[in-house]
Amino acid sequence: MLLIYQYWNSNSFEEEQEIVGKAKILKCKTNYIIVKINNTKFYIQANKNNYVVGMKLNIKGKVNQINSISNYYEFDFKEYLSKDNIRYQIKTSNLEILNNFNIRVLIYKHFNLNNAPLLINVLFLNKYDSSDLMVSELNQLGLKYLINFNFINMFLIFKLFNKITLRKFKYISTFILFVWSYLTCWPIMFTRIMFNQILDIFKTLKTDKYLKNLVSIVVIILIFPNFAFSSGFWYIVLIILFWSLVNKEKKLFNFIFFFMLLNLLNVYFTYQINGTSMFYAFLLSPIISVYYWITPLVYLINKDLLNNLYDVLLTVVILLKRISLILNVGYFNIIFILFGYLTIINFVCDLVSIKIKIYSIIAFFLFLVLNFLFKPSEYLTMLNVGNGNSFVYHNKWNNITIIFDAGVGKQRSPELVSNFLKYQGINKIDLIFISHTHEDHYNNLFSLKENFKIKQIILNEDILNTIKIKNIIINIFINPYANSENNKSLVLIVDIGNIRSLFMGDAEKETEMYLMNRIDFIYILNLKKVDILQIGHHGSKTSSSFEFINLIKPKIALISGENEGGNKKFPHKETIDTLKKLKIQYYITNGLDNIFVLFKSYKIIKK
Repeated sequence: MLLIYQYWNSNSFEEEQEIVGKAKILKCKTNYIIVKINNTKFYIQANKNNYVVGMKLNIKGKVNQINSISNYYEFDFKEYLSKDNIRYQIKTSNLEILNNFNIRVLIYKHFNLNNAPLLINVLFLNKYDSSDLMVSELNQLGLKYLINFNFINMFLIFKLFNKITLRKFKYISTFILFVWSYLTCWPIMFTRIMFNQILDIFKTLKTDKYLKNLVSIVVIILIFPNFAFSSGFWYIVLIILFWSLVNKEKKLFNFIFFFMLLNLLNVYFTYQINGTSMFYAFLLSPIISVYYWITPLVYLINKDLLNNLYDVLLTVVILLKRISLILNVGYFNIIFILFGYLTIINFVCDLVSIKIKIYSIIAFFLFLVLNFLFKPSEYLTMLNVGNGNSFVYHNKWNNITIIFDAGVGKQRSPELVSNFLKYQGINKIDLIFISHTHEDHYNNLFSLKENFKIKQIILNEDILNTIKIKNIIINIFINPYANSENNKSLVLIVDIGNIRSLFMGDAEKETEMYLMNRIDFIYILNLKKVDILQIGHHGSKTSSSFEFINLIKPKIALISGENEGGNKKFPHKETIDTLKKLKIQYYITNGLDNIFVLFKSYKIIKK
């Protein structure tokens, strides 16, 4: 069925091919819409749009393949769209809303729901921006699903309805669910609960909860084929599969059992163990359920009070985040996850002997130890951030992490550096150097502050000469006479054991000349040659003069840059020619690779 669906929705287009036609909106988010023209779905950027699912549009524009760039440790938006058979985007030159009869559109217009208060959007309309503070905080707690009619909220609400024995009230509740599912474009969890209510009509399914859940999942997959590719699907399947092992008399056992089951999936999907998410879910759900009841009443009485309600809920979420227990454990492959589930099943199954249980637990922890041992012990990574700058040094034995700049280029995620650290299983940062105050060198800093414990952040306005951390010595230089922000970049000579690195930020030839005239800089260089040089300003011709590179003569040079077109075609030919002339091996991210320098073996790995 899925193959037929994909075949029916597959058409080919050439780059920049013009398209004109009538379209229907299938999905509407805060910064984009998905439309369908004939049998083909298209992605269209639409910031702060007032569109509604079901609207019909006249569209004129040019078709291009979706160009979304992501690293292996990030959410792949292009892959996410391709699973829904969306391969093209339209750059619109004209987009006109047509008059069309659609109940959802009429309701949205009549009640002005596109301009509804934030709390209404978040709780009732399934419309929110991921950058919204409360959504962001809940996401970091692993509880984003709580704001979208989650299972626990619906369970509490329908528990109340089921207390009312009159059949007509149950029919009314099911009808309300159907209407609200339609208005909010059939959220998966909400729709599944509605199907469960409908399936209660059949006596066989009502008494057999396992069969009822299985039927509802199958129906949902038939209606929403791509649900099977989502992480939410696996969480639901996991609960259904293991529900038979629940012992109603042992509540603590059940809690621990599902805590272990769900956190294994967390490890696979988020690279984290979340020690508080289940507890917080049960703590917050009754509060949010109350919000579902009182928000419409407050809306009718005084809309302005909704902002106060939002602030109260946000305060509660922020307080919970401060005392949350979340551990980044890094990436584990699917074999480890399956082995983990086998270990849990062995542990709870009465048919398995104590001896086998002990052996399986020992084997599981041995697997954990081996996974840690096989990770690189010490490395420097130049992250693939486009025309930005982000370098991460990590030593797993000394548990030291230092970040040299934390910025990304155009169309890159503000969470990119945080996502990399989570993937690597890093939980704290000892030092962050921000070379200068250009956005492409610090725009991931806020995310790092939100997600990690940071001991010290050093900016180019801080007056420091030398920093020492265990076996690491960092000498800091800055050009006090510089007029441009680039030339005010921190220049760092970093000695880690036998390896010396030089970080230039965006320093240009003016600062290079200044450094060559500083006696202390030359003295430190003469003590030990530079092994790794971060080429200044993404490889621009305004940096890396022949004289300076000839003075440094590193073993390897690292260039963080890519060809964006226009005036951002990095690195420049002049810089590459200089490196080639001096026979210096260089590596460029080029929008493709993260470059790892392994300190123990001095091996270079591209990922």
